[in-house]
Amino acid sequence: MKPLAVVILSFLLSPAALQETPAIKNFPASGSRPTIYDPNPNHIWNRLHDALLTRRDPTGDAYGVDEIDPLLWARTEHLLSGSSHQRALALLDEFLRTHGENQIRDPAKRALLQSKLWAVFDWSALSSIDHRAERRELQIRLAEAMRRLALTPAEIKSLPDNYAQAVASGAFAKEYDPADRERVFLPPDLFEPRGSWVSIQGDQGPVAETHVSFASGRSRFLVFVRLPQGRQATLDYFHTLWDVPQPWVRSEVDPAQGLLDPALPQFPEGTQAALVRQMMLFDRNGVLVSTPITESVQIRVYRTITARHDSDRVDVDWPAARTEQDFHEVRLTQSQLFAGQAGGLRAIAPTATELPVFQTQGEDAFESSAKQHSPLPKLLGGRILERCAGCHSASGINSLRSRRHLLKPNHAQLDPKPPYDSLWWESENTAIWKASRFDWGLLNGYWQADNQR
Repeated sequence: MKPLAVVILSFLLSPAALQETPAIKNFPASGSRPTIYDPNPNHIWNRLHDALLTRRDPTGDAYGVDEIDPLLWARTEHLLSGSSHQRALALLDEFLRTHGENQIRDPAKRALLQSKLWAVFDWSALSSIDHRAERRELQIRLAEAMRRLALTPAEIKSLPDNYAQAVASGAFAKEYDPADRERVFLPPDLFEPRGSWVSIQGDQGPVAETHVSFASGRSRFLVFVRLPQGRQATLDYFHTLWDVPQPWVRSEVDPAQGLLDPALPQFPEGTQAALVRQMMLFDRNGVLVSTPITESVQIRVYRTITARHDSDRVDVDWPAARTEQDFHEVRLTQSQLFAGQAGGLRAIAPTATELPVFQTQGEDAFESSAKQHSPLPKLLGGRILERCAGCHSASGINSLRSRRHLLKPNHAQLDPKPPYDSLWWESENTAIWKASRFDWGLLNGYWQADNQR
């Protein structure tokens, strides 16, 4: 006899149940729909993308149309109530009923849509306190749509290396130019196993766990460091850190809490650090795998390094934090990726602002604005590149959060020999981390229920 939860989920996933959601007519005017997946704005993929990912302020201005992460916060009501919820269900029902997954076969487009639906699913699983029925209705349909969109292992391997495409396009400089500090650059040898950049791998979990946690394991994050003198100098410096006998000190705030010694051996001025975000997917077998699709690259260049001893719990010298480092960032734009433009990567301008979703208090900017009857603050959160200084504000090595993996008692493999690849290990770390998450277990539960009906 099947468990009651399986019977309920099986019914909700049945074709009859999926057709019960009434068609939503006369949607509020939403401006022009995106044409990311197909030139026809009425294509089901475009309409589904618009319903789930686009947010609009009272003036009709659209946000989040072509961003990496959806503009959904922990306390968001959007998609869980009212017309936005009914619209999302109706379009997901249409996608499933008409087998929308068969309307586009391009692996890159299928990967991107799966990734977007996955992000919405994981967001819906953040809470089980409010809107339980609405969350379940959304999750059931998202789980089935993602299952149908999943690629084969061979198709995932065939996905484009868009970082290499961006470098080859000539749209970005190849190295940092002190005379033109705002010009964004992408190092051609960033991923070369014996290149000048050295990757740090986590020995117990992801190396950039804060970022992995924010993306809920749907992306892997790679950390690279390059000293001005090149690869060997970088490796030698990392070994110097490992040789520090007592890298931990007592906290002035809480003596029982150990902190990293702010007087660690310092790397030289001109050192560069890069954080690369790459898409994770699950294949048709439900196996978590990394892809070659780069979603963002953040590079910090240490112009000057002062004797400040800022640490995780010490007041920050903000003027110094914002001037000692130059911050560069590029992000994936789906429309450019599908159009074959610079691998889909675009530079973030120094003056660019955004509505942040990373490390916020969970308040929905759009809903808060509506409740207060005030315009959506376009500068909420400040400039994108300045926000980097918030977490990486200390001087030199102390601003590199992943330095913990280079110190005792950890022992990250800095330069593994073939066939071991540190980037591969980071994918494994991320997949293992994701496999223990509630949202991954919930998604698998829906799939298992579907298989048992």
